[in-house]
Amino acid sequence: MGVMKLFLPRFRPLVLGDLPHGRLARANLFLPPGPVHFSIMAQRHAFKRHPETFMSCLPFLSETVTDPTHAGQAPDHGTDGFELIREIRQANLILLVAIRIRRSSDGAYQVSSTYPIDRNKLERRLRKKFIVRL
Repeated sequence: MGVMKLFLPRFRPLVLGDLPHGRLARANLFLPPGPVHFSIMAQRHAFKRHPETFMSCLPFLSETVTDPTHAGQAPDHGTDGFELIREIRQANLILLVAIRIRRSSDGAYQVSSTYPIDRNKLERRLRKKFIVRL
């Protein structure tokens, strides 16, 4: 029996919208404005790490980036990145988009991953003050 190979969809670079930099100050994230991009490599990475849920996240990425319900930084990301989270009630989904703080040469922020989280993880991050409600 051979090993089953993971089917990789054809990805294309995505521009998800502008970072809501003004609102992020509530989460102590004082970042300059800029667009948020999701590269093909980062999409492949996220798909390989979360193959069962990645495709369900795609329709909500732009909305999560431009109008998050929560934002913050997990301590294990230090000063490297931050998280934007959006509760999407109609899809019964809580979507996390991880973004690098360091921008590319063209001034864009880069998504490093995206995946759904459960209510317990959201509440735990709020209690520990890793994220705040926007």
